[in-house]
Amino acid sequence: MAKKLECSALAVMFAACGVLRCQERAAEPPGTAGLASLKPYSAHRVSSDNPNPSSNDDSKRILPGETLVMADLSGPGMVTHMWVTVADNEFAWPRLLRLRVYYDGYKTPSVDAPLGDFFGVGHGLERDLNSMMVRNSSFGRARNSYWPMPYRKSCRITVTNEGNRQASLYYYHVDYRKYAALPADMGYLHAYYRQERPARKGRYYEFLPQKAVYGRLRISHCE
Repeated sequence: MAKKLECSALAVMFAACGVLRCQERAAEPPGTAGLASLKPYSAHRVSSDNPNPSSNDDSKRILPGETLVMADLSGPGMVTHMWVTVADNEFAWPRLLRLRVYYDGYKTPSVDAPLGDFFGVGHGLERDLNSMMVRNSSFGRARNSYWPMPYRKSCRITVTNEGNRQASLYYYHVDYRKYAALPADMGYLHAYYRQERPARKGRYYEFLPQKAVYGRLRISHCE
């Protein structure tokens, strides 16, 4: 009888230890253990900051027809975050600023879309958006993209003012990582915007030119 009681007591003790361990794990935020591990990359940022330390004007002006180079990066690397906020008073201006991204020295952009549409809001509007990959806040004025954009040789990000008025205050951050090498199966992010207004009856329109959002960089047929 004493042996049975002893075994029962041990079982209760082990069960209690298991509960305590589960409680300790539950109290630990998910994914935090990886924060202490060394990473195979270095983190960097380019932005619209003013080189004059005594100036608080950290924005760019984009004249009609002008193209601003937001980032000109050398690889291997990966853009992990882009933040943009703009002060513009032209009607539907988010569709009049054209965002383009060129990978590995290609002349044809792999991303070619209006700024507003790339950040998830169409029709030239400013609206809040809360998703995993794109988040817009402050009534749509602060736009954030977290789409991973890897490149092996280079990455050039530009924005062109296709409107009739100056984009007077254009702020941005581009956060990216530098790697020694990228895996062979790493794909590239592609995003295109095409519009015909009005649409013509009976005409075939290609809805998705790429097999997937991410794919290999084979766009020579576009040049």
